[in-house]
Amino acid sequence: MRLTFLILLAISLLPLTGCSRYVTKTDYKPAAEIPYDASPTPILFSDVELILPVGTDVGFESDGGRFCGWPRYPVSRTVLRDAVDTKYIRQTFHDALEAQGYDVVGSLDIAYDLEDEEARAEYSITAKIKNVELEMCHKEPDNFLIFFTTRRGTEGEFYMDVEWSVYDALRRTVVYKTKTSGYTKRRSPDQEGLTLMLTDAFEMAAHNLGTDPDFYDLIVGGVRPENWKRQRFDKQAENRKTMYDPQEQVSLPAQSLSKEPFTKNIDHKRKAAVMVQKLGHGSGFFITPQGHILTTADAVGDGARTRIVTANGKDKLTAEILRVDKVRNVALLRLEEIPDNLKIVTLPVRTEWPGVGEDVYLIGVPKDFRKMQDTLTKGIISAHRKNMKFNGVKQNYIQADVETQKGGAGGPLIDENGNIVGLAVGYYSGPEETAIGLNYFVPIAEALKALDIESP
Repeated sequence: MRLTFLILLAISLLPLTGCSRYVTKTDYKPAAEIPYDASPTPILFSDVELILPVGTDVGFESDGGRFCGWPRYPVSRTVLRDAVDTKYIRQTFHDALEAQGYDVVGSLDIAYDLEDEEARAEYSITAKIKNVELEMCHKEPDNFLIFFTTRRGTEGEFYMDVEWSVYDALRRTVVYKTKTSGYTKRRSPDQEGLTLMLTDAFEMAAHNLGTDPDFYDLIVGGVRPENWKRQRFDKQAENRKTMYDPQEQVSLPAQSLSKEPFTKNIDHKRKAAVMVQKLGHGSGFFITPQGHILTTADAVGDGARTRIVTANGKDKLTAEILRVDKVRNVALLRLEEIPDNLKIVTLPVRTEWPGVGEDVYLIGVPKDFRKMQDTLTKGIISAHRKNMKFNGVKQNYIQADVETQKGGAGGPLIDENGNIVGLAVGYYSGPEETAIGLNYFVPIAEALKALDIESP
């Protein structure tokens, strides 16, 4: 009896077998040393995908109580799908890179203004899990060996290869790809053991991304990796130091109010409007020949720079965000560089409110930025809304039925003679975002005042 007990005791203490023969092992790389006074470009973790061929087995599992490692059964890739918790994978990435000194936006710890926080990001990073090696054991409490009772759950080893893509939100292109690996071994069973192992291995892979020299040079130093053969990369534009004084004096050009129909020479006038684009998109318009642009605070969030696409998608440029007034929901931008071939068009500004019943036009980029840029819609002034509560704050608004859709916010509201009278900021919609003719605009005089812009 004593011999039998000792044999069972020895078996019960056997470690998980077979793992070391199957699962590749790797370790943490030395952490990157980011100087305290550095200004890494803000990055955002966008998505994670399991890219494993159909029918692939990713490892083995056993279900033998204390007798782990035998018998072993193949594990299909489909087992991993439920183990991927995107929300916590994202937080794992955030914590792993932030611990090294990177500026990672989008933490779960932020309880408000998350969209504004995410708008700071200039690079979006996606992860593709392209290889997995797994050995796991499902354990039940051992009621026979009382002194060695364990928790119910799964333990084991997990290895993964992750391919990372770094997407430049300003230039709308992937600027770097690399691959790192992660590994973990969990000795304590848990009912969510597979998810924990996957997350632990991903954390190591994310950490190792931060230690990649080319990734470091791109995010911290603004230097494109030499072995990356994509489009030309402007190193100077990646300098995190601002080009302009946010408090610089901005004055509108002296332009007499237009008295000719707006629809006359319309193709030329529409060039005053632009698309404001980052990970999402909005609308805006030029107000000075020096490249100053008005848009909404929602379109730029808490970012430092954003991408500007001129009419007809002709020029893809970068603008610095000079001033933002979130209460009035307006923002002032300025192009970092004006190409020689870009002839900036500005329209006259009419600071008095348009009358109820007047015809008005709106230029914007509703919904699909690939197909809908430079969309022109027409309506009438429906009402003057003074001290009206919209989006939580009481403000003055021009109400019009000129159709506005998601992406059109920031576009110029123009009277029938081609003078700017307001800036689109929001709308009420019906089911499935259908327009119902209730659209609101900041009077242009109030937008200028909020941003300390002088009008003639």
